[in-house]
Amino acid sequence: MKNLKPHILFIMILLITFSAASCSKKPQKPSSKSENQQKPLPKIVEEIEKDALKIMYAADMVPYFQRVIIEQKKIEEKEKIEKIQMEIASKDNKDQKKKEDSSSNIKEKPKPKTIEESILTELLKKEKASSDENQAEKPPKDITETWKKINTIIVGIHNKWNILEPQLTQQNVSLDIITGFEETLDRLTKHGIEQNYFGTMTTANMLTSYLPKFMPYFKKEIPPTVYTLKYLTRNMVLQAAIGNYTDAQKSLNQIKEQGQTIKSELIEKKAKSTADKFDASVTNLQKALDKKDIHLIKINTSIVMKNIMLMVDDLGKPVS
Repeated sequence: MKNLKPHILFIMILLITFSAASCSKKPQKPSSKSENQQKPLPKIVEEIEKDALKIMYAADMVPYFQRVIIEQKKIEEKEKIEKIQMEIASKDNKDQKKKEDSSSNIKEKPKPKTIEESILTELLKKEKASSDENQAEKPPKDITETWKKINTIIVGIHNKWNILEPQLTQQNVSLDIITGFEETLDRLTKHGIEQNYFGTMTTANMLTSYLPKFMPYFKKEIPPTVYTLKYLTRNMVLQAAIGNYTDAQKSLNQIKEQGQTIKSELIEKKAKSTADKFDASVTNLQKALDKKDIHLIKINTSIVMKNIMLMVDDLGKPVS
């Protein structure tokens, strides 16, 4: 060792030092991407949901609008004939003129909307699907006006999807989910063009079933399960409305199952009362379904939806 040159000895000391330092270092594990590091959920997802609800609301009004438009035309024709008859009869008859003046103040109107003429309207009101319910339920002069409105919203969803799809691809959202949404949107477009009101409602609702599948890839305030519950509740009453009680029961079974998975989060947010209300409303809905009473089913699904919206409020609050 004493024959070693000083500079060689210095290099050996450095090598020993670096070797010891590298051995002391622990291997680092690849860091997993936590929710805090995820991108926030694009607002356009909620916009698409709102558009789908507007489509369902408008399509659900079609049977009522069609009946009112026919009735209104009959009333107008009747009034036109009566006016001509009264003008002829009142030329030389003052008493008849007085009767005409008094009767002109009483105008016949179409009958108001009945519970049979809507499926989702009361339920959608709980979701605040329309910002102006009075305007949304005002019958047009021609039913094509309603379909023009629906198809305009559908075109808008296509444009929003064009913005959202690349963001989903960047977040590695499953191709099956993306393809499923696109195919459903295409079917919705077809139903809208064909003016198929029930097909439009059910397909618009199916479109909302994909939104909670996008959410796990982003940072979000409300658990995706809540949006799944909303979709299932709408689907349940839609299936019951056409007498498909088997699929209606399947949806209700899923509502019960999904509702239990979110209970712990509600309790954590000190919202056990909301969970209890939800459970009670689901129990009552099961009783209505057992009776196969569509009117009771409509009433009870709207109560279930009201409680789901309470979940949205409770789960959106910070833990106190």
